[in-house]
Amino acid sequence: MIFAAKTTASGLIALLVAFTFNLDQPQWALLTVFIVAQPQSGLVLAKSFYRIIGTLTGASVALLLVALFAQERVLFLGALAVWIGICTFGSQYMRNFTAYAFVLAGYTAAIVGIPGALDAGNAFYIATARVTEISLGIIVTATVSHIILPSSLAASLWQAVADARVTLADYVLAVLGNTDVAPLHAKLLSLAIAAENLRASALFEDREVRTRSGSLRLLSIALIDVVAAAQLLGRGLEILRRTGAGIEAQIDEALSEAAAAVKAWHAGGLGAAGLRAGLLQAYARLPLSGLHEFFAALTAYAEAYETHLSGEDRTRRRAGFAHFNDLFVALWTGLRAALAVVVVSSFWILSDWPHGSTAVILAAVATARLATMGHAVPISVAATFIFSLATIPAFVVVEMLLPLASGFEMFALIVAPVIFCCALLMVQKKMELQLTGFLSGLLFASVGLFQNRMVYDPVGLLNISIAAVFAVGTGLVLWSVVAPETSEAAYHRFLRVARQVMARISAPRRRLGLAEFETAMAEALAQWQSQLRPDRASDVAAFEKGIALLGVGRELIRAREGTGTATAPYGFALEEETELLERGCASVSAGHQKGVLHNAA
Repeated sequence: MIFAAKTTASGLIALLVAFTFNLDQPQWALLTVFIVAQPQSGLVLAKSFYRIIGTLTGASVALLLVALFAQERVLFLGALAVWIGICTFGSQYMRNFTAYAFVLAGYTAAIVGIPGALDAGNAFYIATARVTEISLGIIVTATVSHIILPSSLAASLWQAVADARVTLADYVLAVLGNTDVAPLHAKLLSLAIAAENLRASALFEDREVRTRSGSLRLLSIALIDVVAAAQLLGRGLEILRRTGAGIEAQIDEALSEAAAAVKAWHAGGLGAAGLRAGLLQAYARLPLSGLHEFFAALTAYAEAYETHLSGEDRTRRRAGFAHFNDLFVALWTGLRAALAVVVVSSFWILSDWPHGSTAVILAAVATARLATMGHAVPISVAATFIFSLATIPAFVVVEMLLPLASGFEMFALIVAPVIFCCALLMVQKKMELQLTGFLSGLLFASVGLFQNRMVYDPVGLLNISIAAVFAVGTGLVLWSVVAPETSEAAYHRFLRVARQVMARISAPRRRLGLAEFETAMAEALAQWQSQLRPDRASDVAAFEKGIALLGVGRELIRAREGTGTATAPYGFALEEETELLERGCASVSAGHQKGVLHNAA
């Protein structure tokens, strides 16, 4: 309710300011409010900062294209399609809110450039007006979000850290108890990546997060390291149980003692020092190298957690959190966005559709947004239906109720409930309701064409709705046909990233450190897991083999950092690292292909 009220207030204030200063197209200010609005103020501030950068860049490029190709629409639209493709590529290849700046630079060029090309003599004034309207929406939303009942992103971050500790304790107890840990693997990796993303966003709003940024990042890295160390421990214990006759009781005693220490730490009865002492006693009963590595990783996490609770940042150097991006996926995404602009532009030129320019702008916006949202095809299908159905209430409000209003007060009474309902849906837990609210808000802002002196055009409203459906439908077809996002494609993306990361382990120069390797693999695994089905045993088995690569790579890096001629795990020399890791990737591939054949059968 608070978020919906704040979004409604932001939208009305932005429209009031735009009406007061007689801005050209105030609807862009309202549209910006829906795009920028977030429940937490930190996300609004971060998104707003990068949105302004992207807006200014896109407007500059639009003016350049208008200056070069205003007289030749084919060249102009072709150059615009290339620019949008480049920006969409950047949005997929870059990370966090830097990617968002690329998105904005792409479709802002369409928002500014197409009207500017249609009226080249006033292109600069059109660009200035669009930048002013968009900046107005950004500033108003950020101000309202930060001042009126702010919802701190830091609170979500602290809760995520606490949840990760609880889940890690459950995971460690499952490992020590030799029970199924597969469901917790993906959850732990997702928690680590989510905590890092929250930390990066909360930097914009909270001084304490900025002060403790290093310790928070170290905590996420330590969490991933525990998962990686557990892989080797599991294999070592399995080998011992199969071959170590008469040692079963010794294994159970050591693991039971370690589990008791972990339970006490989980309950708060032991600190990091007490946990270390308890685990050392358990290790003395079973001096297994894999057990030592696992206990050391768990103790490192407990110490990092205590550092986090102390409010101090004792990290002497910046902890590395590596991001490895897939060049091929980014290229395909950029190509789809460029093709969407080309297809809709061609239809505009060939049909001489009066609202074709609106369709091209919306196609640029739709494809740019789809690039940053997972599961693009289902979202496109939902958007097509939502835009179609939302046209009816939008028509009733804009064409039947607003003509009865006199003055801004009456205008606000009619418009406010629509904005409030859309914003209320945007914060629901179900993704379907969130998407309905967001897309309905965008459509309402687009078809409303709100002006200081309103001009009502029912045919124009319907044509804008048709343009929105056509633009999203084009995106749907392209995302379904051109390199579609399937579980098979997600698997190949993971394998490419895994091989890229593994190659960096044994590279002669610029080798990956342990933290960089583990965080890059964890992110790749989390992205892969989002495309898998947990009800399929083959998907779970393939994912578990991918998790196993964490342990293999970790041990190779530890061996490499020990001595130059150290021995890698299971008797492999470091010169054979590449072959060992490639065999690990091949094992993942074989498991996946077996699962695919099983599902097909």
